[in-house]
Amino acid sequence: MKTASAYILYQPLSVSLSLEVAGGSLNQNRNGLTGEYEPDRTLFPLMLRPRLMLTDPDGLLDQGDHSSDLIDTRWYIGSDESGERITAQTEGFVLGSYGVLTVKRNVEPSQPLTLFFSCAFIDPRTGKTFRKTCTTTLSSVTSLQFNLSMEIDAALKMAVSPFRNNQTRKITATMHNGTEVVEDGDAVYLWQVRDGTSFRSITEDDLFYVSGQNTRTLTIDRSFIDRETIRVTAYHKSHQEQKLYAQTRVFRWYGQWDERETIVRGRFIRPDTSEIEVRAVIDTPKGQVVSPADYYDITHIKTTNEAGARQDVIGYGEKVVLPAAHVNRKDAITVFGIDVKELTALRACTVGGKIAMLNGKIMTIRIPKK
Repeated sequence: MKTASAYILYQPLSVSLSLEVAGGSLNQNRNGLTGEYEPDRTLFPLMLRPRLMLTDPDGLLDQGDHSSDLIDTRWYIGSDESGERITAQTEGFVLGSYGVLTVKRNVEPSQPLTLFFSCAFIDPRTGKTFRKTCTTTLSSVTSLQFNLSMEIDAALKMAVSPFRNNQTRKITATMHNGTEVVEDGDAVYLWQVRDGTSFRSITEDDLFYVSGQNTRTLTIDRSFIDRETIRVTAYHKSHQEQKLYAQTRVFRWYGQWDERETIVRGRFIRPDTSEIEVRAVIDTPKGQVVSPADYYDITHIKTTNEAGARQDVIGYGEKVVLPAAHVNRKDAITVFGIDVKELTALRACTVGGKIAMLNGKIMTIRIPKK
């Protein structure tokens, strides 16, 4: 008997392979200021899920997703199979069923990461094996996000006491980006002082300046402070178009004080009393001022308890010593008093409009306040 074989002919399948991105994006943003990633894949992993879509012209196979039929799935770091194969021991990756890959590592902005995927599918109609591949690239870009602000550790009006043991006073500026303090190396600070109607840079020629120009902390000498308006202008090196400002009005402030004259020697005059010594005492809520002549203009006056008696100046400074013979011992009672005025901060002496120098140093003077 002669036979003839019949062959079943199938139309070719339409097979497409793609990668579905879940739980994030192929791209990341890296904050150039904090170094943080958005999203951070160590906290929020990225999932790459292979999708195999089939179309059978003959209608024998279900149309659509056949991803669960994938076999021999492989992932590589690189653009082809010559790259490093990802295994269960590869750090930053987790292999799942049907070729699912979970990425738990961040990508440096200058080092994009290319991933290569390879898989197989067996056509159940013919037993023929299809091999499919695809690639994807993970990348990251640096972004600078600014929410800048600045403050100084001084009030808008700052009183500087001349009595402090520490002769210097520091003013410190702090720049923030959001809630984070900007590192000193990323910020620029310029300290200025009001000169007339505008501000100029503080220099070593300013008597109150000690140190700190172009840093976040300015150190000033309280001996030269009276009514200076100090301002700091700052900006971030990566965002120079935004300028930040803060200022303070620094003034010399004595606080509460009261003067009194005391007779140190000669309060009771005897035949052998040769001298009388009077001394000025300045009292404050924190105690007596040491060396009051350094801070006050003190004038000592002698008069009597008679109505309309003449007042004579007998000396200046903290104390005065005068002969006992200058006191009227017979009729009227001698009375001593003082006239006290606050002194201004040290100011440069000028001669003919030029600053006077002595042995290479600027001559300074304190003037009684009116």
